[in-house]
Amino acid sequence: INSGSMNIAALVGGSIQIAGGGPVSIEARLRGMKLLILANPLPFLATNLITYPEIKSVSELKGKVGGISRFGSSTDQGFRYLFRKAGLSVERDLKLLQLGGDASRLAALQVNKVQYTFLGAAATEQARAIGLRVLATAQQMGIPFPWTSVVVDEPWLGANREMAYRYVKVLTEAIWFMKRNRTESERIIAKYMRLNDPKLVTMEYNFNTALFPDLPAPTLEGVRLILENFGGENPEAARRDPREFVDSSIIDRLRHEQFVEGLKQ
Repeated sequence: INSGSMNIAALVGGSIQIAGGGPVSIEARLRGMKLLILANPLPFLATNLITYPEIKSVSELKGKVGGISRFGSSTDQGFRYLFRKAGLSVERDLKLLQLGGDASRLAALQVNKVQYTFLGAAATEQARAIGLRVLATAQQMGIPFPWTSVVVDEPWLGANREMAYRYVKVLTEAIWFMKRNRTESERIIAKYMRLNDPKLVTMEYNFNTALFPDLPAPTLEGVRLILENFGGENPEAARRDPREFVDSSIIDRLRHEQFVEGLKQ
């Protein structure tokens, strides 16, 4: 399943029990679906902002066309936040096209179908090579954001808490494996991202390991940002408590057990 919104749709439909999602899970709960975020392995806006060379600030994106994966996705919500922060109108100034993954968005940039997008590390290097501008990296932006979330259905969690605990525990261990085992991790990245260029594989490894937290705790700041994004269309959303959208009990248990400290030894 190649997008967060499709993952959440599968979760709501009962096809899967644990989903990888982003802001769309928050939107789903606002609409009455009983979804909860258990963990955020990538709790930042984990992408780079790519534009045409003549564009030198977010304010210059006004009226231009941007590329996102899908409406409601992390890329969509990321641009909504950046436009709000720059004092632009999301309703009037933000124009977006749904294009799918990095490769499709980069191709659209090359033919001027869009003038800006978000890209991961490997696609960013390809964008640089053809003269596009990296307006801001994920590290430069440093925005708390539920880019990748572990999401479950609340009733399922009540009946399967131990299974959910084991899932988040293994996820945490995988983060530590990745940080400590570059060679094997790069082999896995190359396989599943279908990258043949060792330089691009290394860039993806460095990009992600720099952003992964030691313990993938839910980001309340990131949830608040998304609720504020929705506040333009739904004022009630901006007044909701971010804690309604997360369940931190599993992360709290791992913290109490000093699980990460054990991995460090």
